[in-house]
Amino acid sequence: MPGFDLKQINRNDQGILGAGIAAFIFSFLPWYQASYNGGVAGIFHESYSRNYSAWQGFGILGVLLLLAAVAITAIRVFSIAQLPKAPLGWNVIVAGAAGLGTLFVLFEWLIFDPLNGVHGKGISEGLAWAGYIFLILAIAETVFAFLNFKASGEKVAWDSSAMPRPAATGTPGAPLASYGTPVAPNAAPYGAPPVDSSFGAPQAAPTQAPASNPVPDSAPGFPPPNDPSNAAG
Repeated sequence: MPGFDLKQINRNDQGILGAGIAAFIFSFLPWYQASYNGGVAGIFHESYSRNYSAWQGFGILGVLLLLAAVAITAIRVFSIAQLPKAPLGWNVIVAGAAGLGTLFVLFEWLIFDPLNGVHGKGISEGLAWAGYIFLILAIAETVFAFLNFKASGEKVAWDSSAMPRPAATGTPGAPLASYGTPVAPNAAPYGAPPVDSSFGAPQAAPTQAPASNPVPDSAPGFPPPNDPSNAAG
C-alpha cells in the first residue's frame, strides 16, 4: 500500500501476520517423513523415504484456520474492506481460529500413520525438519492472537443483536411485542377464535317503521264493521 508505514502496525498484529504467512509457506515443505533403511548384510541394501506436507487429514483444516486468522487480521489492519458486525469480537475470532488450527495440526501429527501401522527394524517415521518449524510458527501465531485479544478488551460473550432478524409481519407501524413481554390479561389464548366484543352488551329496542299503506277502518260507501245497522241488513 503506497505510503503505508509498517511501524503503525502493533507488535501483536505483526506477529500474527508474520508467523501466519511463514506457517503457510512451511506447510508445503516436508512436514512428516517416513523412511526404511534395511536389507541383508553383504547381499543387498534397500532404502525408502517419503515426505508429506501438512496438507493431510485434519491438518488441512488446521492450515485453513491459521490462514483465515491471517486474512482477517490483514483486512482489519490494512483496511482492505469493512468487517461486518459479528456475534463475537473479531479479535476473539482470530484467536479462536489460530488456536483451533494449531490443535488440528497437532492432532493430525499424533494420528498420522502413512505406513498403516507397519513397524520394524530399519523403519522410522516422524516430523520432518519443516514440521517442527511449522508447529513453532503456528504456536507463535496463536500466542500473538491471544495477546491481541487481551489487549483489545473484547469479551468472550455472544452478542445476539448482531444476528440477522427475520422480517417483521403485521400491521405497518404497529409496535411488535418482543420475546419475554407479558401477554395482556384479557388477550385471547393462541389459536382461540376471535371473541365478539358486543356479546352480552345491552341491545337497543328495535324501532317499528310506520306502515306505508295503512288499512282504513271502512271502505267508502260502507258502514264500519261494528255498526249495528250493518247487522240489520
